[in-house]
Amino acid sequence: MNCFSNMFLACLSVFLLAIACEGFGGRKAGGLTYVNPEDLEVQAYANFAVDEVNKRRNGFFKEKLVEVRQAQSQVVMGKMFHLNVTIQSTLCKKTDNTELEDCKFDQNAKKERCSLRVWVQPFLELGVPVPPTLEDPIICTKESSKISESDSRFQEFEDFRAKFERKYEVNSEEYVQKYYIFSDNMDTAKTYNEMEQGTATYGASKFADMTPAEFKEKHTGLKVDAKKPTPHMRQGKLPASTSPTPASFDWRTKGAVTPVKNQASCGSCWAFSTTGNIEGQWMIKKKHLLSLSEQQLVDCDKLDSGCEGGLPSNAYESIISMGGLEPESQYKYKGVDEKCELDKADIKVYINGSVNITSDESKMTTWLHSNGPISIGINAAMMQFYMGGVAHPFKIFCNPGSLDHGVLIVGYGTKAGIIWGENPYWIIKNSWGPDWGEEGYYLAYRGDGVCGLNTMCTSAEVE
Repeated sequence: MNCFSNMFLACLSVFLLAIACEGFGGRKAGGLTYVNPEDLEVQAYANFAVDEVNKRRNGFFKEKLVEVRQAQSQVVMGKMFHLNVTIQSTLCKKTDNTELEDCKFDQNAKKERCSLRVWVQPFLELGVPVPPTLEDPIICTKESSKISESDSRFQEFEDFRAKFERKYEVNSEEYVQKYYIFSDNMDTAKTYNEMEQGTATYGASKFADMTPAEFKEKHTGLKVDAKKPTPHMRQGKLPASTSPTPASFDWRTKGAVTPVKNQASCGSCWAFSTTGNIEGQWMIKKKHLLSLSEQQLVDCDKLDSGCEGGLPSNAYESIISMGGLEPESQYKYKGVDEKCELDKADIKVYINGSVNITSDESKMTTWLHSNGPISIGINAAMMQFYMGGVAHPFKIFCNPGSLDHGVLIVGYGTKAGIIWGENPYWIIKNSWGPDWGEEGYYLAYRGDGVCGLNTMCTSAEVE
């Protein structure tokens, strides 16, 4: 290649780079990056935007932020925040001196769904910081009291409603409310799909008409601040054998895992994670698989809080105090807090202690292969709309320090990826029934601490 060709290619590269970086109006623009809507900076600029909306409108009452539904940031000679928010009128007049945060919502006013852009410039003009600005256009639409068949997500919502036998009537107040929740959730699922690093897909799971807060309250339940601090447990020893761990392994094929169960609308995941671990330990040591009672833990474990949450580490201690666990067949699951009805004559399984397990995922595979399924904690934020595949979310969507759900690792393997190459994964048994995820299971990427799954690994001991 001659000198002229080299010069031409260099100039072309600079030209294309300039086009890629140039935004509207001559601003230097980068790509959009999704941001956690609960981020304090995002919340601050969303409230700033609503203040600006109030200044520009001729309405009598002040509008107030209800929620930030989605947020993106973009480098544009500073930073541009693209926000999808919900606002609603308050009972405070614009002439009042009441701070907006102290104003109560007018529950009779319709909520509005707004698309806003806030431009934040870090530069100084004559030594004075440039204030943020609310950019045009400002697009707001009022939530309707009726959903039209022509609406973009009407048929998708109807298909969801039929599949999961939702009973709310078309265009009832509950129907409209659930429709808007579903619509927001499908926007979130679309974001998850766009940003997924593995092969997982997200969509209209059976939890698609629940807000994230409602979902977390009813279907998780790991309570790190349970009544009693986490008891100190010995560190579990890795096997002394130097033989290599197999590339894949699944305790389900060894008869050490009971069928997928369903905790229903009770924050008892911690109990299912605990019993799942003990079921595996008992079968491996005693050669007999028994489905054990989660309801016994919900009712009788006084170190934890039943449907209000708990911890496997506390549950192990309680099980030892109670003398063991009854089978599921003797103490059936009801999914509500009830009076303890433990009959010690019906206890069939005991444990001798419990151990912490390494957070090194390579060593976790060795421990699991040699010792059995592992009880873990995980951040379940990404699991609400999970449909299948190997989940490998960015940490911005799934903070590994915010564990809220107890589950059970029963095996591991590797799947070929379409874009990112091989995807080593954990096989995780969940407690939301077989009509969720991969027939009740969650496949999570192995080796990156996905959603904190390696930070609270424990097991009971059976001798």
